[in-house]
Amino acid sequence: MAADEILIGQTADFSSVAGTQMKEFNAGALAYINRVNGTGGVKGKQIKLISLDDGYAADKAAQNAKELIQNKKVSALFGIRGTDPTEAVMKVAEAAGVPVIAPVTGADSVRKSPVTFPVRASYRSEIEAMLRHIAFMPTKVALLVQNDKFGLPLATFIEERVAKEYRSITIVRKVTFDRKATDLKPQVTTILNDSPSAVIALCNPTSCEAFSREVLGQARQSQRPRPTIYQTSISDIYAQFKKLGPEVVQGNPYSQILPDPHRTLSPLTKEYLAAMSKANLPVTYRNFEGYVSAKVLVAALSKSSSNSPKVLLDTLEGMGSYDLGGLTVRYSSDEHQGSKYVDLVTLDGSGRLVH
Repeated sequence: MAADEILIGQTADFSSVAGTQMKEFNAGALAYINRVNGTGGVKGKQIKLISLDDGYAADKAAQNAKELIQNKKVSALFGIRGTDPTEAVMKVAEAAGVPVIAPVTGADSVRKSPVTFPVRASYRSEIEAMLRHIAFMPTKVALLVQNDKFGLPLATFIEERVAKEYRSITIVRKVTFDRKATDLKPQVTTILNDSPSAVIALCNPTSCEAFSREVLGQARQSQRPRPTIYQTSISDIYAQFKKLGPEVVQGNPYSQILPDPHRTLSPLTKEYLAAMSKANLPVTYRNFEGYVSAKVLVAALSKSSSNSPKVLLDTLEGMGSYDLGGLTVRYSSDEHQGSKYVDLVTLDGSGRLVH
């Protein structure tokens, strides 16, 4: 490591189910990092992001984390994608005392780790927003559940919350699928046979695309109403619209963990839009998350008296409530919450965001 550099490590999926999204996330993150580096860096040092591909495999993510910590001597890990890879990386980071900043997952487990500092709101917060939206009237709901540490705990959470709080909701069916499945015809047939008004789809972007397309196709073929499909922030609303068209996407709610990136309603979004224009990048939720995550990383580095992992860890826990310009994250020794912001949005027929 050069004396004038701060090394930040990243292991993430750049080649599998989340590859496209992570490249977009990194484009936003690097837009902010490059901006900081262009104005002198952090205390005269340039930030260098070292990114390794783990293909969404937990064992490879752990291997990459060891390489970054032991051989590259990074100050922190950043932007790990997915629950399984993040949990594997956390074990390595906890043993080494290295902070993990802005993992791209809303799993509860990351908030329990002493070294992990999420930026985005939790998946439970996203689900809670969906249930409040659905519960305005008696509604039959089906659950599409990815058979892993992302989908199964959230399905259990939904069932618990419906039983305790949302009595107007009736869960008529729960079907599971393998994370890498792209043929979801049997699951769609099973769900449509129960005629739900809504489906909460707990799935990765690729599987969610396949599911949404198949739902519309089977609903038309059988001349049944298409249920409203709720998706988490894992799904890319703009990519789905571009790939599947308005007939598939329009009217389906997607939870988002950041404010509308197109609206200049806060200093944060104004700054982000200017950065995207300068970098000639599209305006999307995904690169907005990367931009905001990098902003938190740089804030911690700027506040820290040293770039050592231990001092940086202590700095993060001492940040308290930190305003990014209209979005607040919170960290303390007993709370690694990050942001609590959640919104539900959809697109109209022309691709414009609707709240």
